[in-house]
Order: sequence, then C-alpha cells, then structure tokens
Amino acid sequence: MKHDYFTTYDLNLSTTLVALGFTLEKISKKGQARGLFCFKKHPELLPTIDRYYKNQLSITPKQLFDSLKAIKNRLYSNVEELDQ
Repeated sequence: MKHDYFTTYDLNLSTTLVALGFTLEKISKKGQARGLFCFKKHPELLPTIDRYYKNQLSITPKQLFDSLKAIKNRLYSNVEELDQ
C-alpha cells in the first residue's frame, strides 16, 4: 500500500495540496505522535510538491486557511490507520 501513496508529516505542505485540489486519503496517527498525511499518487502530485518547495505556487489565503481548518478538524477529531 505504501507505493500507492505519497506520505508526509508536513502539515503546511498537506494544507497546500488540499487547497490545490488533491485528496487527502488518510491521516495515520498513533497515540500522541503527529499525523502522517497520505495522498494517493497522481501524475501532477510530485511536480506540484516540487513547485511548493521552489515557492512557485499561488493560492488565495481563503483557500489555504479553509484547507488548514479542514485538516486540523480531521486530524484532531478522527484517527485513521493507514493499514485499514
């Protein structure tokens, strides 16, 4: 299953990807550990991540903060296991 997903612990990257329309498939969180964000691989995913790290993306503040709020709600209210 690991090969079907891009995973990251980076909340800011995950928020940006969600704001750009990528689907956050799962959040794996065990105990008090931080969440592991899992995105299904897509042809545009890795190029978008590359543009993120090069500061070449443009997102409205509303998109960004709406996505952050949605991810935090999901992270703190629902625990999902990657192996389910």
